[in-house]
Amino acid sequence: MLVRLPYGRKFVDIYLPDTTSIVYPQELPEVVDPRSEIRHAMEHPIGCPPLRQLAVGKSDVVVVINDITRAAPSRLMLEEILIELEAEGIREDAINVVIACGNHRANTLEEIQEMAGSELTSRLRILNHDCEDEENLTFFSETNTGIPVWINSVVANSSLKILTGLITPHHSAGYSGGRKSIMPGVAGLRSLNRHHSFPIRPFRPAYGWMKGNPFHEVAVKAARSVGIDFILNVVKNSSGGIVKAVAGEMEAAHEHGVALCEKSWVIKFRQKYDIVIVTPGGHPRDINLHQAQKAMSTAETVIKDGGVIVLVAECSNGVGKFGNWLKRAETPSEVIERFKREGFTREQSSKAFMCARALDKYTVIVSCSGIEKSDLEQMFFRYAPSPQAAVEDALALKGPGSSVLVLPHALSCVTTIAEGC
Repeated sequence: MLVRLPYGRKFVDIYLPDTTSIVYPQELPEVVDPRSEIRHAMEHPIGCPPLRQLAVGKSDVVVVINDITRAAPSRLMLEEILIELEAEGIREDAINVVIACGNHRANTLEEIQEMAGSELTSRLRILNHDCEDEENLTFFSETNTGIPVWINSVVANSSLKILTGLITPHHSAGYSGGRKSIMPGVAGLRSLNRHHSFPIRPFRPAYGWMKGNPFHEVAVKAARSVGIDFILNVVKNSSGGIVKAVAGEMEAAHEHGVALCEKSWVIKFRQKYDIVIVTPGGHPRDINLHQAQKAMSTAETVIKDGGVIVLVAECSNGVGKFGNWLKRAETPSEVIERFKREGFTREQSSKAFMCARALDKYTVIVSCSGIEKSDLEQMFFRYAPSPQAAVEDALALKGPGSSVLVLPHALSCVTTIAEGC
């Protein structure tokens, strides 16, 4: 059978045995008019007054937006937020836009223009958050788990704080959006060092897991201490269309969006598979291996012990900071043990740990055009020159009659195994 997989900004085709299982998330219909959907959400917020009322008497505003690795409709959301703020007499020179880079690299001017549009980029003050710039961090509190909450000072000192973002399954936080714009989005490195390390970081993939998840709960507590006034988040389908916008009080609005996600993205399987073929879902989710790894976490939940994961991802921006952690180790288990000792570092060691977690138990074959064969092999991956070659390698390793699962939009799936299976 022929299967088409998203790859960067295009698609690639692979041929698979006719017995292959191909699973997509439930494709919710996108709204006809995304702008009207966003405006309606802002006019009917959940758990708080409309933004226009919250803006009364405010002297300065910060709007936090996602970075280039997230496919949030930032331009559209910013335009609608500006309409509400300007209606209350807040001038654009009193508005700061902060990009929630977390510990990612700064976004380039071209990327900012792609996210916010050329016109808004020229009009607004748009800043990349830098988690290592301690002179621009403000201390708020310490959580009951001992994590210091250091936050970007532009965000911290604004009289009206607005978060925007995208709600989608997340491998550590359960779901993205909401509180994640603060922790890790605009948090300092000292906060991230603790938040992204054990015991706060889950050892296992945590897609869909929020209640009792310390990674999520610490982020909520951090955002509460900062005092968020309003959020605007969207839910998209796997084709990238907006299906719902939610706005209002941070926790209530986010929970409303998550409830919609759970109806469409939770998939229960009655078996595990010998081979699981995954793609993150194309650009920007496969912009580099740092982002594409998340699809491996999805595969981990439905693969048999000793199975083969095939990751098909363009990785046009290469690996990410974490590669050296893998390259310096003798085995994946060495990476896991080192992360247990040292925790999160500015080299994004948590991402190295998550790769090693899969590499320690499974064979992982990667087909990508943005990373050299030698680099992949130094990081314990098997290299494939094409997606079809990766499939053939996996079938050769597991033999005829192997069970095969394909998840073309792995990052839009919360995969679980049904009880008793």
